[in-house]
Amino acid sequence: MRPERKSDLREYQIVIDDVSGGDIANIIRGQILVGAEKVKFTAIAYGRYGGQNVAPKLSPTARKKLKGIFGDLAAFEEDLQLRLVEGDFDVDPKSAKAHEHQHLGETR
Repeated sequence: MRPERKSDLREYQIVIDDVSGGDIANIIRGQILVGAEKVKFTAIAYGRYGGQNVAPKLSPTARKKLKGIFGDLAAFEEDLQLRLVEGDFDVDPKSAKAHEHQHLGETR
């Protein structure tokens, strides 16, 4: 069980729509939901050795919208990255695909 994380940011939800990629890195496509607002984002998840890392990428339009919602864009981006790394998100069941790659040591 993860300890409760304190944040001054407004409540938001992360929904993953699609994950594609391979053994080293995956591209994540999703949405940030804040009330009735939906903001799309992409991210690159990588780092199978020595720990997982995720680098969210926001378009200039998304950055402007999120700055208007959260104010402190840097704090939001840090929180988004941490939540993605920790698995604090939902997966859209309508768009979820089968896990199609193989990890080291796995056999099929």
